[in-house]
Parts: sequence; structure tokens; C-alpha cells
Amino acid sequence: MSKAVLIDVGGPILDEDHEYAAWDSFLVDLLVREGIGITGEELAHRVLAATRRGERNPRLAVLWELVRPDVERFRRLKDELRTFQRRHLTEEYVPRLRPGAKEALAALADRYVLALAGNQPARIVDYLREVGVLRFFRWQLVSEEMGVAKPDPLFFRIILDGLGVPPAEAVMVGDRLDHDVLPAKLFGMRAVRVLVGPYAEQIPISPLHCPDRTIRSLSELPAALEDFHCEAR
Repeated sequence: MSKAVLIDVGGPILDEDHEYAAWDSFLVDLLVREGIGITGEELAHRVLAATRRGERNPRLAVLWELVRPDVERFRRLKDELRTFQRRHLTEEYVPRLRPGAKEALAALADRYVLALAGNQPARIVDYLREVGVLRFFRWQLVSEEMGVAKPDPLFFRIILDGLGVPPAEAVMVGDRLDHDVLPAKLFGMRAVRVLVGPYAEQIPISPLHCPDRTIRSLSELPAALEDFHCEAR
């Protein structure tokens, strides 16, 4: 029986599409300045292909495709992209709660122990508190506060040890096959995939990348969890 539900933050709870759009816009400008002519449409096509084949960082994979075999150039441009991402997250990024997320979390909190399970900066926790959803979670730390991030198995061990729940009684809910589904299943948890954002295009590359259930929003999660309970009876 499931006791704890670990929920990824970016994707299932927060809509981050505008953040990815900002990264892509910067990357196109950066490449054009480097003399690499590419349109936003072409970049999107390449990023989509990299996402589907399971690249952990699709944009860096595309960057390498465009500058290979020049490692020095790749590292320089990668550093510029990373610098922009950090600055954008700190100075410009505005979190957006997905429609219906608050209501879904409220319903889940009545039946399960909920845990944040996101690779996020600490300030996102303040935002979740401001919009009234942090109170639904017993585990309220994100990766920056924990000192470890997904897909490291230690990330999941720390959360479950903090909750006092064994992996067999926990479910991981996330939008990424590589960061959420695979490590959760390797750790002995069940996994639910939420088809939102750009990682909805990921294609499983092994049986361990295949989720136990697939849903389109957190509003469908209670029914998916109930299926697990029925199977256990």
C-alpha cells in the first residue's frame, strides 16, 4: 500500500514552459553571434529530437552537434548558456502554478504523506508557501537545501529516510523518465509519469524507463494511486 507520494516540482506543479522558451531564445542569439545560422524553429526541432532520444540535457546535446569537434568552443558557449540560466532564474524567472494543482494537492494530502521531490533553488519553496501549497507537504526541502539532486539515488533515500517510509510504500510522480521514473524504479518505488512540458516527448529507452502509470495532470493522480491499492489487495 502506498503511504508516501513524492512529487516533482517543475512540470507537475509548476509550468516551466516559459523558462525553457527563454533558454532557447538566448541560445539562438548566442549561436547567431558565433556565426552559426539557426532559426528558433530549427533549434526547437533539434531539441525535440534530442529529448526523444533520451539526452539528459537536450540543449547541450544540440550545442555539441553544432560545434563539434571543437571542445573548447563547446565549453565556452556552454558556460555562457549556464551563466544566462542562473541569471534568468535569479532575476527574471516568475514561477507559475499549474491550473488545478492546488486543488489536486489538497485532495492528495488527505490520504497520503506528500513530499517535494524537485531539483529547485530554495527560493521556490517560498513561492510554494505564498501560493498556499507548501502546507500540503510533510517534506518541504528541495535539492538546493538537501545538497543533492536527482537522479542521484541519495536524493530519494534522504527524503524517504526523513519520512520514515520504505521505498515499497512510496510512489514517485514526475515528468522526466531519466530524472524521475528510472531512479525511482531502481530504488524500489513505483513511478507515475505526468505528460506535461517538453519532457512529455521523451521515449523510454529501457524497461526501467517505463512508468507504472501515465497521467496528464495531477488531477488524475488520485485515480492512478487507487489503482495501485487495488492491485495490492
